[in-house]
Amino acid sequence: MKRLLFVETLAIALAFVIAACGGAPAAAPQGGTAAPAPASKPNTLTAVKVDATTLDAAAPYWAQAPKLDVSTITALPGKPGGPAVSIQAAYDDKYLVIRSEWPDATNTLTRNTWTWDGTKFTRAGQEDFISFIWPIGNNATFASKGCAATCHNTSPDQAKWWMGSDGADVRYDGWFWMSARTNPVGYTNDIGWSILSDPTDMGSPRVADAVDSGGFVDNTDGATENPSPKFMSSKDLKSLLLLDADKVAFDKTKLAAGDTVPGFVLAKAVGSLGDIEANGVWANGKWVVVQRRMLNTTHPDDAVLIPSKPTPFGLAVADAAGDADHKISQEVLTLEWK
Repeated sequence: MKRLLFVETLAIALAFVIAACGGAPAAAPQGGTAAPAPASKPNTLTAVKVDATTLDAAAPYWAQAPKLDVSTITALPGKPGGPAVSIQAAYDDKYLVIRSEWPDATNTLTRNTWTWDGTKFTRAGQEDFISFIWPIGNNATFASKGCAATCHNTSPDQAKWWMGSDGADVRYDGWFWMSARTNPVGYTNDIGWSILSDPTDMGSPRVADAVDSGGFVDNTDGATENPSPKFMSSKDLKSLLLLDADKVAFDKTKLAAGDTVPGFVLAKAVGSLGDIEANGVWANGKWVVVQRRMLNTTHPDDAVLIPSKPTPFGLAVADAAGDADHKISQEVLTLEWK
């Protein structure tokens, strides 16, 4: 599974490189006449102290949390810029919670979906995502340069660009929320970035956090020629999602031409990989995603977040993307505490 995560997160990391070196879901938040949240100071996300955090995007305390609107830029020449992402933060004695909101015309749930044409399968499809990167420990270079501190793109060959650190003592914590692979089971994928451990593998700096069970697993029989899904749903053959609890052995005879099978088997990750709880709701042409994580998970592959200590971070967002066409915060962002 770790190898799969290397591959799946490589393109996401390249997006940072290119630009910087330049439970059940809660209901969607309701409209109303409440006063808007105060604005945050530039490039600063101010977390407010509350009695108890939740994954509720409409919790009353969000009205008091300063809102930071983050402009995003394209990662690839010739592509349009990205949406403005509005983020807020709150914390209690145990958790930090971040609320993110951005426009997105579609709820994309088709990451690597299989399509049967009556004779063979093809595989395609993407998903939406939002990701955060945090330094683990003090990192003066990241605090001043942001994601550019992790860029290694001096080669004229873009295939040799990578993102990570120059020494094993410098590491990063990456949070990757994904509409198709993690949100349906209520978590955000938690990975780490370190050194280029394999010079032939530009994805080797990215290592999945430890996992006891769960997480998303590629739904394939592994065949080199004419591969097909390994599992299908026992409940709903039309669903774009396949939960581990509902999987049964794949039976091609149950499909008609044009039918699809989900590309991944999903289960909530248990262990450090699943440290971050998440609740994403798509409605009215926008995503509202709430993520919550312990300030100190006690896991060595996670950043420790200390109230009163400013912490730099970076942000990226994507609309139905899985290659390098992601949208990234250009400036260094800083989490402060109120």
